[in-house]
Amino acid sequence: MIRLRLIRKEKLICPEYPWEGVHTYLYGSVIKLSTGYRMYYQSYLDGIGFFVCLAESEDGINWKKPLIKPLKEAVPYLYPTVEVEGKILDFYHSTKSLECMSNVVANYHIHSVLHNPEDEYPYKLFGYTQEGYCVAFSKDGINFIQYEANPVIPLLKFPNRKTKKVWYSDVAPVFYDRKRRLYKAMVKTYKMDAEGRTRRCVGLSTSKDFLNWTKPKTVWIPSQEEDKLAQKLGFNWADFYGLCPFNYKDYYLGLLWLFFIDYEFERGTHEGKIGLYLAYSKDSLHWQRLSDEPLIPLEDWHNGMITTANQPIIEGNRLKIYYSGANFTHGYGEYEKPFDEKKHRACIGLAEFEILED
Repeated sequence: MIRLRLIRKEKLICPEYPWEGVHTYLYGSVIKLSTGYRMYYQSYLDGIGFFVCLAESEDGINWKKPLIKPLKEAVPYLYPTVEVEGKILDFYHSTKSLECMSNVVANYHIHSVLHNPEDEYPYKLFGYTQEGYCVAFSKDGINFIQYEANPVIPLLKFPNRKTKKVWYSDVAPVFYDRKRRLYKAMVKTYKMDAEGRTRRCVGLSTSKDFLNWTKPKTVWIPSQEEDKLAQKLGFNWADFYGLCPFNYKDYYLGLLWLFFIDYEFERGTHEGKIGLYLAYSKDSLHWQRLSDEPLIPLEDWHNGMITTANQPIIEGNRLKIYYSGANFTHGYGEYEKPFDEKKHRACIGLAEFEILED
């Protein structure tokens, strides 16, 4: 069985510009080009919304954020995640206006950017908006044109009659499956368990052309094994927050974002931490978590949440995972727990692993 041995990790990027607030993080993508690397990372500014931002590097370690576009925003964008008693709960606590030069390339949330230099539009973007999952295309990786028939997957709503909440699917890392020659979006779905809790699951939607996507189907539901691990760590249960699969040899590996939950807010989502684990599949439909040990411990500057780029970079027997770490938990940003702008930070780092096979 395959194992990953952590060789090194370091912090690379932190917030510094007005549109980043306390957030520079991956959800996003890191692409290795012939001339260097491009990173499409996420930022969030309370009172305005989410941005897809661009950073560039020659060596994958030292990054620059080119100021390429004027940014002028005044109206908050709405990215629904949960609806309570018929009202969508907003992310923002107050409205703000912003006008400055930026490295913002799109207003999508939880995005994936794929690159194929042979295509007419080499850069393809898939992400979440208030309409559902949408796509956009770019020749230069900076100026994106939205598909005129968006959304490619309409808003997915999952009602829970017991709690009178409606949950929205907002996470869907995308990869190109070289084995099947398909684009695959690991769309978040929800299932209600025997206790009436809404549980995050991994779903799958596929496309041959990046425009026409199949109806998402649930392929992996959290089990008692995930809940046992959560309870061992002092939490109550665990959901699958997201899964980032990639081709490796003749099978699939996946970077699993495992959400360890303390409790559910009465008017909101869940409080807890997100850890990173390795998953395995022969067919990208049937998955198993390979270990109870996280790939990167929840400690230091990433002691609250860890998420990753949609794909790692494989170089020989080395696996490079670009990841984000937050020093706050998932519940911050809810009405009961506003961000502390003086101490809260979400930054981006690199973890390099040696691939070992028994």
